[in-house]
Amino acid sequence: MSTRLDVMRLNCRLVTRVVAEQVFAATLDLGARLPPQLARARMVCIPILISVTRDLIDREMRGPVIARGPSINAIASSLELPFETVRRNVQKMVDIGWIAIAETGGVSLPSPMPATLADWCLDLSRRLRRAAATMEALGATDRGSLGSGTCDNSCVLAALDQFLVMASTSKHFDLRFTELFLIHLVCSASVAHLNSQPSGTTPFARADTIPHAEERAFVPLAELARMLGISRSTVYRIVSDPAYAHLFERRGNGVRASDRFLTSATYVEALELVAGRTATLFSRVERHRCGKGCTALDHVLRRPRPWRQSPGVAQHAHAG
Repeated sequence: MSTRLDVMRLNCRLVTRVVAEQVFAATLDLGARLPPQLARARMVCIPILISVTRDLIDREMRGPVIARGPSINAIASSLELPFETVRRNVQKMVDIGWIAIAETGGVSLPSPMPATLADWCLDLSRRLRRAAATMEALGATDRGSLGSGTCDNSCVLAALDQFLVMASTSKHFDLRFTELFLIHLVCSASVAHLNSQPSGTTPFARADTIPHAEERAFVPLAELARMLGISRSTVYRIVSDPAYAHLFERRGNGVRASDRFLTSATYVEALELVAGRTATLFSRVERHRCGKGCTALDHVLRRPRPWRQSPGVAQHAHAG
C-alpha cells in the first residue's frame, strides 16, 4: 500500500509547483509589508525574518525549555548567507523594532511582534490549507488532510518550514537566495495555469515528465521584477549571466526554465526533497494535538486569537 510519502514523491513536480505558488505568494506579500527602510534589502531580510519567526514560534510551542534565540552566526550558517550581511541587516531591523537581540546574543522578535508580521503569520495557516486542498483535488495527498481540526499555530510553523525547505535547495544548485528564488519562481509561474486544470496537470506531475514546450509560457522580465520587488536590471543581469545560461530559455523580453534544467538530475532531486519534506510536514501537523503550547502565538501577540483543536481534544481538556 502506498504511503503519503510515496504518493507525494511520485507526484513531485505537482507538489513542488503547488507548494511553490503558496510559498512565493506569501514571500512576496511579506516583502510588500516590509517598512520602506528594508525595501532595498528585502531579498536578505525576508529569509532572516522567516528564520527568526520560525524559531520563535517553535520555542514558544515547546515551552520554556528552549529560551534563547539563535545567534547571528547560526542564522547566517542556516541560510548560507555571509555573516556580515546578516549582521548588518539584523541591525537595521533592530533599529526599527522588527527584531530584538537579547543580552545573551540570541536573535528573536520583540514582544509583541510587529502587527504587520503577526497578521502575515496568521495568513500562513490559510495558505498551507489551500495548498493541501489543491493537492488533495489533484490526488497528491490524503482527503481532508489539513481540515478544520488542525491547529493554526502548527500550520503557521509548517508553512514557515516550507519556505526554509525551498530555500535549502540552494545547496543543490550553488545559487544565492535571490537567484534561487528567481529560478523557482520562473518554474512555477510559467506553468501556473496548469494547476487550475487538473486534466492538464496530471501528465506533468511526476519526476520523469515535464510540461510540453507549448504549455510553458515565457514570463516577462518586467513582471518578474515587479513580483520580486527588485529592479528589472537585476533580473536581466541574472538571466543573462553566462553562469546561469543552463537554467533559462529567453524569447524577447520573456524567460522560462530550460528543458536542460527541468530534466536535470539535480532539479529532480530537489523536487523529490521538497515533496518528501512536504509529506513529513503535513503528517506532523496532523499528529499535533492542541495543548498549552498552541496558544504560543496568542501570547506573543498579546491579544486573543482563535485557534482550532479537534473535538476529542477539547472534550478531554474540559474533562481534565
